[in-house]
Amino acid sequence: MRKEQQAGDSAFQTGAKKRKGIRILALALSLILGLSAFAAWPGGRAEAAGTAIDAAKLKSISRLYFPMRDDKKQLYTLYLFAADEQKSVATQEDAWAGATVGDVFYSGTYQAALVKNGQKTGRVQNINLNFKAFNATRNESFRLPGDGKTRPDLLFLSEAGSSNVNLIRGFVITGGTLHSLDFASETGKSWGKEAVASPKNAMRGLSGNRIQTRVYDNSSIRYRFDTYTLNLKQLKLQHVDDSYLRSGTWPTSQGAHALLDSIKQSAMKRSLYGKPEIKIGMTEKQVRSIMGSPKNVENGEWGGYFGYGNSWIGFNDYLDGGKLPAYVRVGELTTHLDDAFLRPHQVREWLGTPTEEYEDEIDSGYVMIYRWKNALIVMHYEDEYDSIYSFSIY
Repeated sequence: MRKEQQAGDSAFQTGAKKRKGIRILALALSLILGLSAFAAWPGGRAEAAGTAIDAAKLKSISRLYFPMRDDKKQLYTLYLFAADEQKSVATQEDAWAGATVGDVFYSGTYQAALVKNGQKTGRVQNINLNFKAFNATRNESFRLPGDGKTRPDLLFLSEAGSSNVNLIRGFVITGGTLHSLDFASETGKSWGKEAVASPKNAMRGLSGNRIQTRVYDNSSIRYRFDTYTLNLKQLKLQHVDDSYLRSGTWPTSQGAHALLDSIKQSAMKRSLYGKPEIKIGMTEKQVRSIMGSPKNVENGEWGGYFGYGNSWIGFNDYLDGGKLPAYVRVGELTTHLDDAFLRPHQVREWLGTPTEEYEDEIDSGYVMIYRWKNALIVMHYEDEYDSIYSFSIY
């Protein structure tokens, strides 16, 4: 079971190295289908970058083409062609997650050419598409329309990686030239040219130069949504948020980044998450005046606790006969994340490297600790592939 979780989760890690296995699987498709009957059109020589080709010829030799507007809203037609293109048809032996019997595939060394609207010739682009094969029966490469303001049209070339994961690579036109896009962290650190998304209807445009992808994550039994902001100057899609949800419906709420920012702010103010009136250092009387009578009262390892739903307020001494001594003060504010699914790797991405992290040999599971000035957060989780089940502010 552990190995199955690791294999499933690797598709959703952002580093390029961690997607290497899926990439090899996808590219192996062209070799597998090569055993089927194929036909190649003559030539076999790639065109040199900058070569001018008649627009009518480009249309006749291109397997795929897309209308695209650049950063100046100028319309182009992007053609994809391969001089060494081969055709194959999937047989029963060839069928896998990305193919069914009878599907038509094309493979070759694909190049790109751009034709500006109204012109009769186009020019071959100096770019490595890293696009070797695609299923023409269920072509899943697509153009994401721009927002009509600051985000131009984007092209995403897509190849099957598994039954529910496609590898996608992004492209944009600026200044009459086609460029590839890097996927990157919020700080701009490159993760490589590829990301993952579901095979169909897996991306949408948002305001503020943002796009969002959707993919089903087998290891969490949830849909993962990743949000990126387009940085045209650096030719990057920078990761700015993510979330795991049970439904594949596009989310309307903010994701893990905003949640963790809010948790951090509560810690900085030493207040209860979601109830900022409750703070470290309060008396029992002050707590009861705001929260009312607790639903649960019990002694823990370090003192007495009042339970209010998913919130527990800990005091710096124990209950005696069900009552707290008059001198006690609030020393701990704990929240159980019953509804949110927040993985350890998300915490590390949005809050940075923990101040301390270790295995909890007494209570089992693992602990992540963050310190900022006088603020302290302690997070608990059972396993790297599970979610954070609670956090405490001290």
